[in-house]
Amino acid sequence: MKKMLRNQKGFSLVELLIVIAIMGVLAALAFSMFAGILGNSRRRADERTADQIAKALTSYIVESGDTKLEILDGTRSADYTVSFEEADGTPAGNPPTVSVASGKDASQGLVEALQHVIVVENNTTNRTIKYGPYLTPKEGSDIGWGNYAPTWSGHKAGYSIIVFSDLQKADVVPVPDNAATTGALDSVGDPLACGVKLAP
Repeated sequence: MKKMLRNQKGFSLVELLIVIAIMGVLAALAFSMFAGILGNSRRRADERTADQIAKALTSYIVESGDTKLEILDGTRSADYTVSFEEADGTPAGNPPTVSVASGKDASQGLVEALQHVIVVENNTTNRTIKYGPYLTPKEGSDIGWGNYAPTWSGHKAGYSIIVFSDLQKADVVPVPDNAATTGALDSVGDPLACGVKLAP
């Protein structure tokens, strides 16, 4: 009987603990690598979304000739009346407010406006033209900021939107939360911040 017990092979408690510790270290390394890959993919997705917003805004500028967003933001309200519709032609229940200003609200309002049909009526000629929608909400979603909001945890602030009036194009960049402390600059050399601004 003693001979049989001595011949049985198995793992000791120390060996099992060493294997478990090694597996724990490998799992921690794999998780940190996965989290880094996921973060990078979300950061790149925000950059692609910013490019999509820039193309949509550029399309609006080229089609409408509103190079300074004066029609869209109501600056030329004596000449034009602007309203917003859903894609099916019904009036927008909660129309966006578009402004050329600093802050998250300005960039969010412009992104929401680009998801609507923009109805511009010339008050002199009484001619009405419809533009857009230039951005499409996600499948099954209502129009809103959430469809194009940044997804990476470092980009929660929103977007810096610059309209180059002479070039008739737009530049959109996601703004990191730490932009003020890192000294990041936008494409015209100003501190990177959320909002909508004009450049020559």
